[in-house]
Amino acid sequence: MNKKEDPHSFNLSEMEKWMENFFLDPLTSYMDQLTFRIDLFETENEIIVEALLTGCVPKDVTVSLKENKVIIKAVKRELPSKKSGQPCIREVELPFKVINKRVTAAYSNGILEIFIAKNEAGPGCNRNIAIP
Repeated sequence: MNKKEDPHSFNLSEMEKWMENFFLDPLTSYMDQLTFRIDLFETENEIIVEALLTGCVPKDVTVSLKENKVIIKAVKRELPSKKSGQPCIREVELPFKVINKRVTAAYSNGILEIFIAKNEAGPGCNRNIAIP
């Protein structure tokens, strides 16, 4: 009997290998300096993507999910009174379909946190995540 893989299950060893590769990739450090810094954390129940977005206001930050990618777009303003700035985009490709997971986000004091539940199902479609 063929056992079908659960799309909502979480493979810990695959995630650990991916995180090691992510942090050892020289392009990651280069992109941190060129656009904005991204850090990854893991708890028992979640993967947390944290972006340092100094000079941004919450209404200028968007988080999108597409298949296995988290896409963060932010407009950095040199001065708070300035109406527009240069948009910066970072894509974080994960070793699983993030669209199949429950994802929430929070923004405070220039730090965006994206919480990806390891074992809670999401709608399974590409979508934007609301930032309260």
